[in-house]
This record gives sequence, C-alpha cells and structure tokens, in this order.
Amino acid sequence: MSSEIDLSLLRPSSAKNSVDRDGGLPDGPANAAARSLRILLLEPYFPAEAVWGSAKTEQGFLPPMGTISVYGWLKHRGFDVTFLDTQFGDLDPEQIGNILVDGGFDVVGLPTFTPTADYVFDTARLVRRCLPKAAIILGNVHASQLPEFTLTQCPAADFVIRHEAEVTIEMLLEALAGGLSDFSAIAGLVWRRPDGAIVVNPPRPFIRNLDDLPPGFYSDLKLDRYVPHPTQYIRLPNYPLMTQRGCPYSCSYCEAGSILGKKMRMHSPERVLEELRILKHEKGARGVYFQDSTFTINKKWVMRLMELMVKDGLDLLWTCNTRADRIDPEMLDAMYAAGCRQLAMGLESGNQSSLDLIRKGCTVEQQTQGVQWAMSARMRCLTSYILCLPNETPEMVRNTIDYAKSLRTHTAMFYLPVPFPGSDFFLACQQSGGIRRTVRWSDFIAIDFDNPVYVNPNFGADGMRHWYRQAYLDYYRSPGVWWSNLTAIRGIEDARRLFRGGRGLAMLVGKDLRGLLRQMYRGFHGQGAPVE
Repeated sequence: MSSEIDLSLLRPSSAKNSVDRDGGLPDGPANAAARSLRILLLEPYFPAEAVWGSAKTEQGFLPPMGTISVYGWLKHRGFDVTFLDTQFGDLDPEQIGNILVDGGFDVVGLPTFTPTADYVFDTARLVRRCLPKAAIILGNVHASQLPEFTLTQCPAADFVIRHEAEVTIEMLLEALAGGLSDFSAIAGLVWRRPDGAIVVNPPRPFIRNLDDLPPGFYSDLKLDRYVPHPTQYIRLPNYPLMTQRGCPYSCSYCEAGSILGKKMRMHSPERVLEELRILKHEKGARGVYFQDSTFTINKKWVMRLMELMVKDGLDLLWTCNTRADRIDPEMLDAMYAAGCRQLAMGLESGNQSSLDLIRKGCTVEQQTQGVQWAMSARMRCLTSYILCLPNETPEMVRNTIDYAKSLRTHTAMFYLPVPFPGSDFFLACQQSGGIRRTVRWSDFIAIDFDNPVYVNPNFGADGMRHWYRQAYLDYYRSPGVWWSNLTAIRGIEDARRLFRGGRGLAMLVGKDLRGLLRQMYRGFHGQGAPVE
C-alpha cells in the first residue's frame, strides 16, 4: 500500500478538461502493426473491503463499464485484447503475475478510482515486475482528474488517458506499434518523456454520436458472475447498461460533468432497444440496471424508449438512477408499463441551504413531490443523503433524518461527505478548514467512515460517526419504513432481495442495528412491541 499523501501539496492540474466539442470515431481499418500488439485490460487487484468496507458480506459485482466499453471498441477494431476482472476474489497477486508472464502482454491498461488508487499503483508495480517492457496505461476518474499527480505517484505507469478512452487508446496503440517516443500529437493523453518530465496534451473532443460505437456493449464477455448488490436489481440475472454520457448539472460533489462533459449525448431509443434485446436473448438477462446518473433527464427520449420496450414485449424488470425533480406521473406510468420497478434518487439533504451549498439545482419541495409521485406509481424507491455537510449543525442533520423518515422510501442510504480531489466540493471542504492534511487514497471510501477525510468542525470525527450510525438506527426502526418494505413484497425474489439488503445494512452499521433488527423481528411476531 502507498504511504500517506499530504493533501496540502495538491495543486490544480494544468490539464484542461475535455472540451464539449463533438468528435468522430476513426474511419477505415485499424493499423495492422497496432493490431498485432497483445493488450490486457486489467481490473486492479484489491480486497472486497476496499470498496464495500464492513458491508462486504452482501457486496455486489458490477461489470467495470468504462473498461468494458474500451474492450468492446478494441475488439470491434480488430485488436488482440484480453479483459481480466479480479474483483471476484479468486485470484491472488501471485496468480495474476503468472497470467501476466504467460500472456506476454505488450500493453496493460488499469482503471483508477480514488478509493482504490493505492491498490492500482500496487498492481502497476506488479505488472512492471512481470512485464518490464510493457506500456502501462492508467485511466478513468481519478487519473483523469489528477493526471500529473497520478503519474508522479505511480512511476511504474507510462501514460494516463483522460476522459473517454476509445479513440485515444487506439491512437496510442498505433504510436507504440510504430516505435514512436514523442506522443505530443495524441489528444487526451498525459505521458512521460524519456527525461522523466510529464507532458499534458490538449483534451480530446467527446464522441459525437454514441450510436457509432459498436452494438452489443459486452461484446463476447460472459456475465454470469456479475450478481449485483440487492439495491441494484429487481430480478436476476440482471446486468447494467449505460445509455448516456455527460451531465448538465453542477452538483459540487459529483465528477460526472467534468469527466464526460456538460453536454448530454445519448444513444437513440432504437439503439437502446437493440442493446436490451442482446442482453435478453444473448446474455440471458431478466432484469436491467440503467446505470446512467439521470436516466430520465430527457422526457421525450424516455417516452419513446418506453413505447418501443412495451411494443417489443421484452419482459425485463429494471431499475434506474434519476433525480426526483426529473420525473412526473405520466413518465412514471409509462416506465412502469415498460418494466421499471425501482428508482434510485440522491436527495442529499432535507435542508434547502445545504442543497444550495452543493449546487443541487432543485428544492426540497420538488424532491418531496417526486418521491411521492414515484411511491404512488408503485415504484420501489431508494434515496440517499449526505450528513454533516459544511456549515451544517446537529439540528440540520436531525432535520435530514426526520425528512428521510417522513418520505418512508423502501431504502435510505446515509453518507458522510467524501470530497474527491479535483472536485469543487473538495475545494469547499478545504476552505471550511475540515480536510485532513494527510490521508491514504483508501480513506476516500464512501462507506464505514472510520477515519473520515473531511471533519466538519461543528461535529468532530466522533460526532460525525455518531450521526452516521444514528441515521441508520432511526430510519430502520421506523414502523413506516418496515411497512413500506413488507407491503412491497410480491414474490420470493423480493423477499430474498430484502433479506440480502437487511443483512448488508446490519453488517454496515454494526451490532447496534443487528440487535435492533432482532428486536423488531420479535415485535412483529408477537414477542414485544416494535421500537418507536
């Protein structure tokens, strides 16, 4: 594992974000010499607790969408590419090392997220030991936001690809196959010169038309090992799909807009239907998780897709992420008819001043109305909240907890602030004086919060952890929440999913909640009254 990082040394990157200008995909066949390179796209090795913390008992496995998109593109273009996912826990570093040596790969790509960055760097060092001559590429959110710092921290890596990777990686492969050592002509690339200096190339325009990407998102990959978290499916087998790139909103804690642009780009409804057919008929899906950050952002697009799904008779039950202010009864009815049974919505706070602080762009009243519409439309609702935001007081946190209880959604998730470096929220937390000076990247995990990166001066670390646990205890001992869940059970699969979710929550919050659940179970079975 890497040593602690002094966050006070972080400076804004000299790399500009990708421009919201449309770009096309390469024409003609890929370079023949580049197609002879052996490429490995490797999900870095890290233990389950690095992502799931104490909730690892009921962890889920989602396909790494960004990496798989690059895999599908390179396959489509005729490259010799292999994908290896280590997240299932059945490979140790020694076994991964043997795979690397046996494969003799020329190029290895590793996705990099902040909570697992330390493990990515360890994996890169393993790759360098096993394949001394291989080109090592880092990409995805963390590397895109902090490209120079990432290459400085990870001497084993040669390149960072920022933002969308499909076109940039093909250009880089052609340059590597041609024996080039100057990569300054490749937009979207950050690279290390022979003298060690790090060069930041201009950003690459985003892909203009997503329908130009090859159909069949998962290409030839087998998906049977990907069983998601119980909050992410209605019916198994269930696989995620992304239909959009970009986000026009300016929420300060989220990096979606800075990574994939403010301009929304969407697959056509007809193309989404094609992908759904492939998932059902070729991959065996009975459910889908639309993993887009705001699936319902364009009502006209949604209504057309729902029309096509109903007409096709897909019989897929699905869930999606959205905003409570981007739904209405007409849309919800159409979605239900097309198989939607659950919405996940980040409400964040019951305090308008906090919503304004994080630039949520909506009101508490709009969020309340949206949740009420969704519940009336017979949707299961998962809502999430951030407690102890900058400037909040204990009274404001209590208000958010009471607000969540008043909505009585089937599931509520509570978090403490996680200000990722490179985000506007990081700067706001830093200015409030609450950012710890030294951290490990693994401290940015958005679960457990044993050692929070941001400590609100109005609470202190112990006070924040108290409210984090108290929110779960208060919410899940509410009879109204239990009633919402029990009355939503429609079959054995619903009951199994509810059991898995409850078990994961018990592990997350600890013995207090486990004891509470046992007490409530006895109460509902005539052995005592439920706790108010």
